[in-house]
Amino acid sequence: MTSSCIKSVPAPVESIPKSGPELNTYLADVIKEADSLISTLVSPPKNPWSLQFKKHNKFVEVEVSSRDHQISEGTEYWFARRSIHEVGVEGDTVKDTLQWDDFKNLLFHNHFENEREYGPSVSRVDTLDIEWDLSGVVVPDWEIVKVGGYAIHHHLPWPLNPRVFPVLLVLASAADGEEFMVISLPIKIPPDTKGQNTETSELVSAIGPKDTIGQYVAVERITFRAPQTGDDKPSVTWSMATASGRFLMNRSISKCD
Repeated sequence: MTSSCIKSVPAPVESIPKSGPELNTYLADVIKEADSLISTLVSPPKNPWSLQFKKHNKFVEVEVSSRDHQISEGTEYWFARRSIHEVGVEGDTVKDTLQWDDFKNLLFHNHFENEREYGPSVSRVDTLDIEWDLSGVVVPDWEIVKVGGYAIHHHLPWPLNPRVFPVLLVLASAADGEEFMVISLPIKIPPDTKGQNTETSELVSAIGPKDTIGQYVAVERITFRAPQTGDDKPSVTWSMATASGRFLMNRSISKCD
């Protein structure tokens, strides 16, 4: 499947529908392409994915793989990470045991706002002054919870300039409530675009005079699996695929730690 929406080539923000049937069609295409791409990521990795390495910590094993992916402009190189986490149940008192709600709170709700906590290079997150009207939007099997524009600022070591990544964030929850997707799409915004600093609520310029503009695309799918037998325990599968420059690929994979 050739992607026209899920790619690291930024779309001019004015080309993305803001409401009505056009937005509905656009979001349906985004969800379909994202779901199709991330569904190919299984364990152990199979064609078109190739296993690169495995990472271990005291909680989980993470598989890191890569693949070529066809987009309308040609071929992109994608990296992915996949891990399965045993989770607790309500009332569980075992130390360091995550629950399904923890994944939703960390990765779904306030997604980019939380990124400053686990992305040490993230210096600022701005909510862009651009709105999408989701009234009347219906995508089969999915609820579109949020569509919003953000500018993610990264502080890099000298002599590199700071980077800013303008992103369209699409949050979708499966109808059964046991799965959600976080889709980050690169967008091209006018240089005078304003945003609100999510930490201070200050009105700011989304692109600073010394910022280098970057782009990346990412699809995350987090799925809850209920116990299948009496001895089984609930688990969460966290899959993420991304394409971009080397800086962002390395940053994204580092989230496995």
